[in-house]
Amino acid sequence: MGYGFAGHIGIAKEATWGSGVAATDYVEALSEDLSLSMERFSHKSIIGTLAEPDDTAGLRRVAGNLSFTAHPVSIGYFLKGALQTKSVSTVGSSLWLNDFFTTATGGDFSTDVPLQPYTFEIFRDVTSSHRYTGCVIDALTMTFEPNNAVMCEASIIGRGNALIAKTAPTFPSSSSKPFTFDTVSLGIAGAGTVLVETLSVEINNNLEGLGALNQSTDIAKVRRTNHQMVNLKGTMDFTTVTEYLNFVNQTEQRFTVSVTKANSFAMIIDLPRVVYTAFPVGIPGKERITVEFEGKAFYHAGSGTAIKVSLYTTNSMY
Repeated sequence: MGYGFAGHIGIAKEATWGSGVAATDYVEALSEDLSLSMERFSHKSIIGTLAEPDDTAGLRRVAGNLSFTAHPVSIGYFLKGALQTKSVSTVGSSLWLNDFFTTATGGDFSTDVPLQPYTFEIFRDVTSSHRYTGCVIDALTMTFEPNNAVMCEASIIGRGNALIAKTAPTFPSSSSKPFTFDTVSLGIAGAGTVLVETLSVEINNNLEGLGALNQSTDIAKVRRTNHQMVNLKGTMDFTTVTEYLNFVNQTEQRFTVSVTKANSFAMIIDLPRVVYTAFPVGIPGKERITVEFEGKAFYHAGSGTAIKVSLYTTNSMY
């Protein structure tokens, strides 16, 4: 009998794409569906019978999603995986500032894969752990809403899959809890606001695993299919037409999201150039009016990026 609560998820940074390494850290997750799938191809159809003919297994693909809360330590691995570049500076004793961002001309991790690859060990309470190698973050979404922790959803593309002996997890003890809604503050155009009630920030890397003629059924490389895109959506209290007019006029504004914890843990998301792409105003009934807005964060020449996430934490080795 396998129970989800008895499982664990380990993560480790790879030096070479697809070369599995032992877990160095563990993530307190909510759910996951990372799995191996096999494409199939047929090779005959005119066979003189009604019965479906045999086919053949083709490319093996590893993909899935991981849902977790934004822990002040663990979140750094996913920010590094999604945003390509990291700079580190010392803030104090056992505290570092990690800045994660993507530059306009940032190079790929290697000729095989654009971003930092990871090995995931997932133990599902049945005998052995599944080890997924060559995993990259295709998309990362961070969601902020009342009565909840800061929620994260990572979409993952991997290369290899194997069964290994399970390891013994050790989860971060400082901080013991994730970032939560009650220390989140939001700024628009340099001023604090209480209009925004929920917000999601998505980093979409638009990745695709590709096969090749290399005597293997595993994908041979990962490539980008489009630009890296940063998308926003949320719920806004409709008490003023100011933001509606900013949508009509396509006014560019700076969005900042700050979330803190005790012992100087903090995460600051800086989006220097945001425009609304949808701002539908309507009366749903007799209740108060809210707007389900959408937006995009574009590249800002002054800051050199479309998004920067600053993480104050006790780890500097992402």
